[in-house]
Amino acid sequence: MRTRSVLATATAATALLTAGMVPAAGAAPASAGQSPAASAPTVSPAASYFHTSGPGYTCPTGNLCVRVWDPTVNKYKVFKLYDCHTYSLSNWEGTGGYANRQTGSRATATFYGQSGNVLKNVPIGYSSTSYNWSPVWKIRNCY
Repeated sequence: MRTRSVLATATAATALLTAGMVPAAGAAPASAGQSPAASAPTVSPAASYFHTSGPGYTCPTGNLCVRVWDPTVNKYKVFKLYDCHTYSLSNWEGTGGYANRQTGSRATATFYGQSGNVLKNVPIGYSSTSYNWSPVWKIRNCY
C-alpha cells in the first residue's frame, strides 16, 4: 500500500512538471507582482542623446530634440535628431516633450503612428513640455 501511494505522488508530480505548473529544479521562483525588467528608450538609426532630471533643457540649434522617460536611470532621455532620417522608436511610453530647433525650409518634423498615419506635424520653433509618446512609432525630423 505504501509503495502505491509513493508511486501515485511521483506520477502526479511528473504530470505537473510536464504541464509547467511546478518549477523545474534550479528555476528561480517568480515573486508576486514581479514585472519584467525595464528597457531604455532607443531610436533607430542611432542618435546622440543626454539625460536630464526635468523638462527644462537646452536643445542645440539644428536639432529636433525629443524627450522621453528612461526608467533604467529614472531620468528623461533627450535625443538630438540632427541627421535627416525617419527614426523608429523602441520603448517609448508615456509623456515627454519636444523642441524643433532645426533650421532650413525642409525642417518640419512629423510624428507617425503604428499604421504610418500622421499624428502631428511640428514646424520650426515649436515645442511642447507635455506630449504623449505612447502612440508614436516613428519620427521624421526633416524632408
